[in-house]
Amino acid sequence: MTTKRKVAIGAGAALVIAAGAWVWHDQAQRAVLRAHRPLRPALAGELAERIAGAERAGLAALGQLYHANGFLPEAAQCYRGLAQAEPRNAKWPHRLAAIYAGAGRLEDAAMLWQRTLRLAPDYTPARIRLGDVLLKLNRPSEAAAAYAAVLAIEKENAFALAGLARLDLAAGRAAAAREKLERAAAASGGRIGADLLATAHEQGGDAARAAAIRARAKASGAFHDPADPWLDEIMDDCLDAYRLTVAAGFADHAGDAARAQRLITRALQIAPGDAAAQFQSGLLALKRGDAAAARAAFEACVRVAPDFSDGWLRLVELHSAARNEPAAAQALAAGLARNPDSGALLAEQARRLAAAGRTADAVEFYERSLGARPDDADTAVKLAGAYFRIERMPEGVAALQRALAAEPDHPGALTTLTLHAIGAGDEAAARAWLGRVRTQVRVPAAMAQELGAEFRRKFGREP
Repeated sequence: MTTKRKVAIGAGAALVIAAGAWVWHDQAQRAVLRAHRPLRPALAGELAERIAGAERAGLAALGQLYHANGFLPEAAQCYRGLAQAEPRNAKWPHRLAAIYAGAGRLEDAAMLWQRTLRLAPDYTPARIRLGDVLLKLNRPSEAAAAYAAVLAIEKENAFALAGLARLDLAAGRAAAAREKLERAAAASGGRIGADLLATAHEQGGDAARAAAIRARAKASGAFHDPADPWLDEIMDDCLDAYRLTVAAGFADHAGDAARAQRLITRALQIAPGDAAAQFQSGLLALKRGDAAAARAAFEACVRVAPDFSDGWLRLVELHSAARNEPAAAQALAAGLARNPDSGALLAEQARRLAAAGRTADAVEFYERSLGARPDDADTAVKLAGAYFRIERMPEGVAALQRALAAEPDHPGALTTLTLHAIGAGDEAAARAWLGRVRTQVRVPAAMAQELGAEFRRKFGREP
């Protein structure tokens, strides 16, 4: 036998062996996938049909479909099989870790995210989530290493900076925490870490600044989850309008307007009569400056859910912005007829009555509004102003105290109480209130200076 013939036979044998190994591996992989296919839940309709199709398509499609629609045990079973069958694919342990973390299985989640990062070391969402889990598990040095690794990839990652700031706060390093949180706020447009920044200022002894930051955070809300393409893409298979609407809200708050719009569009395709989805659609339209689309969405919202008071309020605001006061008044009346205890609608009615000079009637509606929302400091301050205009001074002062009880150091309450004490000739009270005004960072410097000048004019000496 010639050398060439021997080489050919050897190569053919190698190919046969390789093909046999591939067939064996493929059969073994299929067996793993079959073993991890969940029992189908008792379902009907489109989701049942989609699950049947996904079972034929494979475990990846099936796991994503279950995950997207809230069937988490079934999704986890799929991902466990995929992680075994495709051990080099980092997406499966990452998704499984997210499910475990949500269920409180933090140790399991940490191990899975560590595995994810061995396979995909540059996938920063996994590093952030690992750091968060390690922090909850009270493993601070490991958490710090996870966050630091994120910053080595993305120098100003707001989530990693906030994570390190949490560790600084736990160790009593308030100044270091403040520095990181200021950077996080700059990098995220103020969305990340506001509550922590307040704590950092409190630890540093600046209670007034902490209170001011908390008040701003209360008004603006906060966003805490990082963008995560491997988890975000799951929602492409969601058939639940509520889950899509919630996801759209998170995407919008994260600054991803395009994704938010895609999600809410799908929610409305699935459930065009869903009031929450219509409301969220209206909010997105407002953000992009499309008043006509916003109005249509809010009208659809209240048409299917007349008790959705925020939908009525948005309609009132839109009509007012368009200077169509008859339509605004009509929407407000319709909203109150269906939601007589809505604090927001009652406050709007009170504001309109006060603007029309009907102050006594405004007082009634402000009181009713506060009965529905006793922690609404802004409405309490407006109520005080109405009481003062009809010379019911004790009730006005009491309303301002209610505002401070709801929101300590509310700037409107402090400045009004200062002016009232000066006008009443109560020097001691005026000095005390002015002292609090001067420590409140939300009071403009010009306002504090004007109050000081008023004090000097009234009492003839420095406060």
